[in-house]
Amino acid sequence: MKAMKVLMVAILAGGMLSSPLLAQPPKEKRVRERIQMLRMWKLTEELDLTEKEAAELFPIFGKYEKKRAKLHHQRRRLLEKLRGLTQKGAPPERVNEVIRKLEANSRELSRMREEEWEEVKRVLTPDQQARYILFHERFARDMWRM
Repeated sequence: MKAMKVLMVAILAGGMLSSPLLAQPPKEKRVRERIQMLRMWKLTEELDLTEKEAAELFPIFGKYEKKRAKLHHQRRRLLEKLRGLTQKGAPPERVNEVIRKLEANSRELSRMREEEWEEVKRVLTPDQQARYILFHERFARDMWRM
């Protein structure tokens, strides 16, 4: 039963999270998909999610992953532009304009994380919320080590 639940979660997560990845280069897309699948699988185990909880949570994750992917793409473009401007010795006004856009991008990512968290809290028990927070800290650290 547990294996079937995990398999179902993997299939659902893959379908919901793949669409924001279509605009990415093929290798980056595959890596991101694998990371998201691993995250969903591990999260399902860590929180011991019921089918009902998983059915409520995964659409939330999918919705915010699409927005997050768009903002991260925008951030990469802005960083490339900033790099080019600094290498060319561009006027401070142009550099400041890109910096302001990067700051706005960071604020939007932060606001979105808070919004996502509020939705997640409505689904999870306090114990699951605590395990969710700890899981994400550990998962992010493990991903950086790879």
